[in-house]
Amino acid sequence: MTNKTPPDEKEVLSAKISTDAANGWRNFCAQNGITVTAFLEVAGLELASETIPPTVEARKRMINAARAIDQNRRSRKK
Repeated sequence: MTNKTPPDEKEVLSAKISTDAANGWRNFCAQNGITVTAFLEVAGLELASETIPPTVEARKRMINAARAIDQNRRSRKK
């Protein structure tokens, strides 16, 4: 990704997630002495340089789990 934005330019990223997932984010970050915002920033930067398909096994598992969640949410909307 060569098109870098200035560090002071920010965007809002919003997601509606389960209470368990929200607690997982908060607890993980609190236990590691970081903010959710900082962790999302770092994760986004890492994902921007990830290959398709991902090379990291944990990311492959996360994609499969996310696909299942997406499919489940779509099927409930019908």
